[in-house]
Amino acid sequence: MRRIIYQDEARLEYGRLFWKNPERKARLLAHWQDVRHPYSERFLEKWMPQVDRVLSATPKDDDALDAELQSEGLSLRVVVKEIPPLFGSFW
Repeated sequence: MRRIIYQDEARLEYGRLFWKNPERKARLLAHWQDVRHPYSERFLEKWMPQVDRVLSATPKDDDALDAELQSEGLSLRVVVKEIPPLFGSFW
């Protein structure tokens, strides 16, 4: 059983909706990699592969994904919290 708060559940769900659409995915990645984004360096250096993995997964596989991540010293909750926010001023 995974433990994730509602706000993070929403971030995951909306992130996946955008991730499914190639144009929106490209826009998200461009936004998150932009030097003006306060988390761009952190995202690129550490979290991009895990965020891609989580957003590419289907919701029905979340429990298995969480177990895999836990075996790697992470969790679904940790990775979801690292999905960068959007900043309207340059989104």
